[in-house]
Amino acid sequence: MLYIKLFIEREKNTGQSAPECPFNDLIKRIDETGSADRKRGTGRHRSVRMPDNIAVVDELICSQESQRGSSKSPREISRETGISRRSVQRIVKHDLQLKAYRRREVHLLSDADKLKRLTASKRLLRRLTKAKLTRSWFSDEKVFSVQTPTNSQNDRVYANAAVKHDVPVARLLKGRKHDFSQKIMVSVAVSNLGKTSLVFVQPGAKLDSSYYCDVVLNQGLIPDIQKLSGNKFTFQQDGAPAHRS
Repeated sequence: MLYIKLFIEREKNTGQSAPECPFNDLIKRIDETGSADRKRGTGRHRSVRMPDNIAVVDELICSQESQRGSSKSPREISRETGISRRSVQRIVKHDLQLKAYRRREVHLLSDADKLKRLTASKRLLRRLTKAKLTRSWFSDEKVFSVQTPTNSQNDRVYANAAVKHDVPVARLLKGRKHDFSQKIMVSVAVSNLGKTSLVFVQPGAKLDSSYYCDVVLNQGLIPDIQKLSGNKFTFQQDGAPAHRS
């Protein structure tokens, strides 16, 4: 803007204009319209983002009905239609106004599994009223390892060296323990009323039904649950072998 002001002042003082100056058109537009915005329709006309190409990209970029996973990527559309990949991306973003979402991997369920889950959910809705759900306790176990996991993408070393060979080996190597490193299992139960204390499974102990009932439940979770909800509660656990047996 300062350059434009100086240019205008020079024109006023000298009475001469520089036709080759890139701001001539801009100044003329401001004088005529009072705005620096271009008129609609000016500029280079579109040659690729036309209605026919937009319709083709719209058909290929989205999955077809009853054909999940039949969509094509911008690179595949470019190879199939001859439209540049950048033009395909512009059509998807500006003309179709589509957004890309990452797909998430889930467990594949059959029609029979879906029916069983629906039936079980309806049965639970009838049984678990709000009062019962308040006194329902959910338990689970978790194994913690002493060897903390690392992400190789984030674990980097910055060094002022031209090649990796010049970096000291001690800075590039990171020791790790074997798969049988020390681990510990912890059990806990939670509900709307609160949570129990952590129950640590003795290292080396076999978590079978006897140990689970005698130690984890009778000596750990159940006394804490009774302190918070009395003897009237529902205890919910998963289908681990020690639980089922």
